[in-house]
Amino acid sequence: MKKIIQRTRRFEKSFGKLNEKTQKLFIKKLGIFIDDEYFPSLRTHKLKGKRQNEYAFSVTDDIRAIYEKHSQKEKEILVFKFVDIGGHSKVY
Repeated sequence: MKKIIQRTRRFEKSFGKLNEKTQKLFIKKLGIFIDDEYFPSLRTHKLKGKRQNEYAFSVTDDIRAIYEKHSQKEKEILVFKFVDIGGHSKVY
């Protein structure tokens, strides 16, 4: 199955505010995520409430990457759209 990664403007803006070490760690974790969305160290989970159509994975103890997931079964494509990244209290 082909996987496509997209980023919203909000994600790009929030990502730019992270320090360089955290940005590099996100890129490393994104590589793991692409191979296995539910790899244990990512602690991937579905969100609830107003964000019930979104998912999150842990970049650090406090930093979360929030994304939406859409599949196009007829084309066997999985699209991950990253919508925000930041501290737990900021993104939730």
